[in-house]
Amino acid sequence: MRVYIDEAGSFLVPPTAKAHSYSLVLALAIPSASEVNLFYEFVGLRNGWASDAVEIKGSKLSESQAAEVIDLLSRYDVLVDFRTIDMVTHGTEVVDDFKARQANGITAYVTPEYDEKIAQRAHNIARTIRGMSNQLFVQMIVTLRLVLEVIEISTAYYAQRQPSELGNIAWIVDRKNSNMTAMEEVWTQLIVPIGEKYFVEKPLAFLEGADYSKFIARYGFTAATMSKEMARHIKWANAAFGMRELTGDAVAVAASRLLSEQRTFEDSAGCYGLQLADMLASILRRALNQHLQFSGWKDFGKLLVRRSEPGLPFMQLGRGDNLPFKLTGYPYQVCLALDHRAKSMIVD
Repeated sequence: MRVYIDEAGSFLVPPTAKAHSYSLVLALAIPSASEVNLFYEFVGLRNGWASDAVEIKGSKLSESQAAEVIDLLSRYDVLVDFRTIDMVTHGTEVVDDFKARQANGITAYVTPEYDEKIAQRAHNIARTIRGMSNQLFVQMIVTLRLVLEVIEISTAYYAQRQPSELGNIAWIVDRKNSNMTAMEEVWTQLIVPIGEKYFVEKPLAFLEGADYSKFIARYGFTAATMSKEMARHIKWANAAFGMRELTGDAVAVAASRLLSEQRTFEDSAGCYGLQLADMLASILRRALNQHLQFSGWKDFGKLLVRRSEPGLPFMQLGRGDNLPFKLTGYPYQVCLALDHRAKSMIVD
């Protein structure tokens, strides 16, 4: 399975728009077994649009072209997930407060008894967060929450349908230019270590009866196979958070291996998967901001998995960031339309 990640929108703080201004990060998971045929059809579709551009951006698609991209992808067993945020509701004060609380939370439970190397890494993460621009920080938070959710839903989805795909997971992120970007540094310095902490404190749930054998063989570890450093970390997490210790045949996720072993930052001009992710991200953002007619995005939900809470992808940072987010107005109608056409997680 190959997961292509791209964003749409600027995440600018403070926002300049007066009405809704949704920015988002989107992930497109494509089974490796389907890529060749999917990309072949995509090139044929794109060549039929009579454009001389090397890469056609999603922001330039017409309603009919957007609908054709969605229809093509819906015929393959791809999986799309996204996280979006209305930047109009995220002024400087809101983001400053949230960033400070996140940085403080990283080191809140670090005690003298904690392993020195891991404690130092926690302090480095907190320092990096405090030094980030608000714009990059918001994009990082949105990306982080998306990546963690993609791991959870993609493993559950493909363990029932194409379990062999879970033994070879690659992440391909749009690098935006030929140089090392800030988001590349963020992924290495923040997303990977925070992902490790997340899966230690919240073990990945496995569906009963689904086939996770390939995933566990590549990315899992048990009490008998975990490193000494991880053993110390789990012991500390048990004391600090009451987390259950890893015993017997219980399996935990080696998040560092999962998130960094096969991770590349590529130029979308030479990557069909990133071009498709860019198109989907732009289509969805234009829909949320009322810049694309319904005919262009009406079937977008076919690429998503139906959730118990349809509004989960919509984020609001602030004092109530752990509470359910209440959508209203046109974005709420988009949310309902997406959920109406979404596919079931569980195989009949």
